[in-house]
Amino acid sequence: MRPSFHPEALAGKIALITGGGTGIGRATALAMTRCGAHVVLAGRREEPLRESAELVRQAGGKAEIVAVDVREPEQVTALVDRALNEFGRIDVLVNNAGGQFQAPAETISVNGWRAVHRLSVEAIWSVTHEVATRSMIPNRSGLLVFMAFSPHRGIPGMVHAAAARAAVENLASGLAMEWSRYGIRSVAVAPGAILTEGLDEYTDEAIQGWKQGVPLGRLGRPDDIADVITFVATDAARYITGTTLTIDGGSDAWGSGQPVPAKEP
Repeated sequence: MRPSFHPEALAGKIALITGGGTGIGRATALAMTRCGAHVVLAGRREEPLRESAELVRQAGGKAEIVAVDVREPEQVTALVDRALNEFGRIDVLVNNAGGQFQAPAETISVNGWRAVHRLSVEAIWSVTHEVATRSMIPNRSGLLVFMAFSPHRGIPGMVHAAAARAAVENLASGLAMEWSRYGIRSVAVAPGAILTEGLDEYTDEAIQGWKQGVPLGRLGRPDDIADVITFVATDAARYITGTTLTIDGGSDAWGSGQPVPAKEP
């Protein structure tokens, strides 16, 4: 594909990307780098972060990596310390870190529910609050990006994760209403099924079923999401806030695209 953005569209911007070692996080780091941004990559595993950072440097950018568990508030504080010490400010926060597992609703324990929500809701708020209060609000500018899910009406086998992502989708719109007075924009992006390492745990049958429900005829790629996030970070999207951008090849509009399950006797 031909380049979609001007190479200086994000010149001088600093982006903090959680879950930056793989998948959508890595693709977003590279897309923003090609537009002139510098990035701080956060994640639990240092080796993937190093690999992402090397790709960023090969693309001509600057990357700082921080191995961190965003579920731990003191580690979040240290992460933001590193970012501000290195770059002085954070202009874009991409809350990409998250985690879930597939399970029938009746088998999800309270502990399993809490584990997903601790990472996909509580930790996201921890990072967002730290970045906003220490950089974006004082600087009266910034962009917050949150990761929702498509389809929006719920996903069988993923009720715990879909509920968590619905929470952050509403967080995005709520913060847009509260923090616009500080010059902060806040959006959610809602990917459909994306071909990342996260699909490795699912069966070929499940993946094929998702593909059959996509009007564009394929599952998404990390760069499909990364390019939209990058666009939202540019001045071209300066009037976009408080909304969710659905990036799913038409899946949410189509519905499940599959037969309903058979009734249990």
